[in-house]
Amino acid sequence: MKENNVDVWDTFLNTLENRGVSSSWEVTPDVQEALINYFKTKIDAGVVDGKTALPSDLIWNEYVWRFPDEMRQKLTDYAEHVLKTDPNNGAAAKFLAIVTAGTSYDFPPDEFWDILERTTELLPNDVDICYWAFENASLEPLLDQGVVALERLFERCREDEEPTLYQWLFRCCYDYLHVTSRPNDFYKELESDNPLYERWTAVMGKIQVVFEEQLVRHPDAWDVVRMLTEIQEALGNTAAAEKVFKKSQKVYEKQLEQDKDDRSALRGLANIHEKLGNIELASEYQVKADPSLGWVGKVLPDFSSAVDLDGTPISLADYRGKVVLLDFWAVWCGPCLGEIPRIKAVYEKYHDKGFDVIGVSLDEDAAVLREFIKEKEIPWRQIFDGQKGAGHLVQQYGVRGIPAPFLIDREGKVISVKARGSLLEELVTAEIEGKKG
Repeated sequence: MKENNVDVWDTFLNTLENRGVSSSWEVTPDVQEALINYFKTKIDAGVVDGKTALPSDLIWNEYVWRFPDEMRQKLTDYAEHVLKTDPNNGAAAKFLAIVTAGTSYDFPPDEFWDILERTTELLPNDVDICYWAFENASLEPLLDQGVVALERLFERCREDEEPTLYQWLFRCCYDYLHVTSRPNDFYKELESDNPLYERWTAVMGKIQVVFEEQLVRHPDAWDVVRMLTEIQEALGNTAAAEKVFKKSQKVYEKQLEQDKDDRSALRGLANIHEKLGNIELASEYQVKADPSLGWVGKVLPDFSSAVDLDGTPISLADYRGKVVLLDFWAVWCGPCLGEIPRIKAVYEKYHDKGFDVIGVSLDEDAAVLREFIKEKEIPWRQIFDGQKGAGHLVQQYGVRGIPAPFLIDREGKVISVKARGSLLEELVTAEIEGKKG
């Protein structure tokens, strides 16, 4: 639906910081009504040429789960009604799949897979839904749904859309496959007689070709190098992986001659030396790219003259004897917001046993931060200086990006600066349960 030739959804997102992922949504009743009518119109349109008219960015459930509860429920009820009366309405099915995927922070419920399978059958040309399936299957990458999603991705990306195919594969392989389980990691878990083995091998071979073509165009893209070599190693192409390493190493070293702080080159060289077994050298490059890594295993220096959001002095010394998560985050950071439910769950489980959290907000607006904390019922204290990435603590601890979670033991020593997702609970459990008495 468009009003006066203006897309209602796009216009609404453009009124929000970072197109709506950055802060709590304020949706006035009249705007809610316009958006509800907009999405109803898109759902009513159903499937045209194997796709829906729903906005492509709706696939990110950060958007759907920022809808006011009443608005989201009305649209969910409407989509359910439409699908019952018109079982072939893929738009209604897709909307329900997106909503259902957000009902669990760890793994989507069985009904998600049921509605997602129905959606993929109804949308033969929708690449979004293939990625959505892989994103959720990648939480358990050996699931049949994972390889099915990638197979469908290739089927649905036409040959004349190669750049689009690369973009989708990069999202799958880097943002999810690499983060949760690298290709050569899960290959170790697949026996050669496993029915999935041949299918994963075939689809990985196709992905390898796409990444090789991309590397020809962009020989200095360290992230492409990393994923390409991961895939080649998983497929057993060790010689090919080493060839890419040697070629890329020269490119990165040349970049550093021009800019010694080039983070892409530093990360690229760290990856190469790690793969070549040069662990100490790899570590040096990793720390240069991300100075926060240098604190692991060391006692983190205390704050100097820091106060919390209420103006009360706060110090790491106040928390000595506890396991502490020093969490650098911001309301405008989508991945940070995705971590909050996990942090809250660990906090509720272990707070009484000696676990606590200190938030370090990189927001610029204290009012927005306070409103978000109140809305999400975040119980731990927050440090806020309004300087975003230029704050004293950001500089002191070498934070280069957020979320940046520093997990600190009872003696003040940094356990990890990567304590996100399920790893947070694993590390906290080991530290608290493993040291009882």
